[in-house]
Amino acid sequence: MLVSRWAQETFGQRAPVIRQGIAEALSVALDNARDAQTAAQTDHTHPFGFTLMSRKFEALAEAFEDMGDVRIVKPAGSAHELVVLDGKLLFPFRYAKDRSVSVMSARIGEGRPSALVQALFNRFGPEPVMRQLALADVAPHAVPVAEALGDLPGDTSLVLIAYACNAHAGLLDAWWGEAELLDRTGSLRWHHCEEIPLARDAGAEQTALPGAAFDQGALPTPALNPRVAHTIRAEAASGE
Repeated sequence: MLVSRWAQETFGQRAPVIRQGIAEALSVALDNARDAQTAAQTDHTHPFGFTLMSRKFEALAEAFEDMGDVRIVKPAGSAHELVVLDGKLLFPFRYAKDRSVSVMSARIGEGRPSALVQALFNRFGPEPVMRQLALADVAPHAVPVAEALGDLPGDTSLVLIAYACNAHAGLLDAWWGEAELLDRTGSLRWHHCEEIPLARDAGAEQTALPGAAFDQGALPTPALNPRVAHTIRAEAASGE
């Protein structure tokens, strides 16, 4: 699968390697979580969820720790280390447990976004095309967290990694791009979103759809097929 213009502009010549590294790290994290579930010998999926919560961050850090221009940071208030790769902060999250949810309807987390998540969006997310909630309006504790991120350069940008998975089927699909946080429920508005070919599909023939601009109306819902890559751009006309 060809690398998109967005990926090239974001990560330069290393974009294909980084994209592959993300796919492999997610696969490792999912395999570890499923192993934990099997070892626990329980029908409850808590072992899977708890393992995945930590391993998704650890696997990313392990995948890129030897690459140049990499920083592994542990923000105050977070139990997890985050990867900052060439000024791009990678943040993985599960947006769905099956294929019934479109990535364009993804929410970051199942509840109210944490203070850390809100701080990351406010400090490093893209310039909003819609009204972005004021930091204090969403979480009073987000301001100290944001201050704790002050050692990161101001031009750091947030790159989201959204994936769908479950303990039975494993990793279903994965996407990366940029989005703004819209509200207290964790709703996102994607500025750019494209599929990451999974490790098992690395040798498969894939088709890239051209990006589309939308001046108004709802964004389309891409088909969630791990063998077809989609590139979706959302551009809103300011002041209209």
